[in-house]
Amino acid sequence: MNYRLVFHQEVSDELQDAHQWYEQQRKGLGVEFMDAIDELVQRILIKPKSFPKAYKQRRKALPAQFPYLVIFELHGDVILIVAVIHASRNPKRWQDR
Repeated sequence: MNYRLVFHQEVSDELQDAHQWYEQQRKGLGVEFMDAIDELVQRILIKPKSFPKAYKQRRKALPAQFPYLVIFELHGDVILIVAVIHASRNPKRWQDR
């Protein structure tokens, strides 16, 4: 099945914040983070049901080498990325979205 990808409005800010933080830690690390997220999203698009459920019908995926969660929902042929958030953050930050 071909899935259509949709991002919650807050995901862009979350990605930008994480990218900037990693770039401050080491030049190029923010790019590595974004590449890891891109790779993970491609895996989600290929086989979304292979990822475990995190909360109700939402699923979670973890990128390689970074402590972040990509939280998403599957609605027919649409994958909604609900949040990209540090794994140690309170899940209430994304559960109400």
